[in-house]
Amino acid sequence: MPFSLLRSIVGACVSVAHPPRRRAGTAGRRHSDSSMGLESLEQRMALTVSAPSIQLAAASDTGIRGDGITKLVRPVFAGWAPARSRVVVYADGQQLLGVATANAYGAWSVATPATQPLKAGDHTITAQAAAQAGKVWSTVTKLAMTVDLTPPKPTLVYDSVNGCATLTFSKPVSGVRLSNLMLSGRTQSGFTIPNVPINDIRARPYVGMITLSQSLDGRTFTFQEQRTLAEPGTYTLSFVRTGVVDRAGNLPDAGAATSFTIN
Repeated sequence: MPFSLLRSIVGACVSVAHPPRRRAGTAGRRHSDSSMGLESLEQRMALTVSAPSIQLAAASDTGIRGDGITKLVRPVFAGWAPARSRVVVYADGQQLLGVATANAYGAWSVATPATQPLKAGDHTITAQAAAQAGKVWSTVTKLAMTVDLTPPKPTLVYDSVNGCATLTFSKPVSGVRLSNLMLSGRTQSGFTIPNVPINDIRARPYVGMITLSQSLDGRTFTFQEQRTLAEPGTYTLSFVRTGVVDRAGNLPDAGAATSFTIN
């Protein structure tokens, strides 16, 4: 057999016994690529910080709870953030109110500094959480709130013909009751009515049963007598502000009163 033919046969047998190897590093690279993908996913998850929540703290949410209106110029803000993260709070994007560290449960709070009280009016309060020594930041959370320092102004008029007193405020209020209207006076026969609530037993002989209704906007309150004053005389109705507040918790101005004569 020719030598060249023998060498070809032997070479073919060797090739079958030992198939050609794949290029070195292909499988390793594929495994490495997979590991890198998983690692980058874990890194991306580690770089994610949940946005904090923010609201007026309960003690600072004066008046109606949850409406974002307060009468305090130094309110406290509070909320929840990732545990141990730092929370930075700004007013109107420029005024730094403070930095807090969320506790192990995620609770945090920031009080408005005494040197930087909020002005009366509308404000946007922002909170942002940071982790890993400030290297990773959450998205910004916003709170719209209002500082209202203006007390509501009351006016009181009495319709002696229809036996109706109308109490009107410059802004919506709550807490008005029959006991907020006081009656005093002196009848022509000489009987003196002390300054007592109109639903007091000492006033009823002259005022009678009274109903109280209010307008939908919370500004006008109507005290309607079911029978008019029974005896001629000179009387005074006056408003006392006990228990009456606006949405921010401001008490109304005092002193609204009206006098009238029944002939």
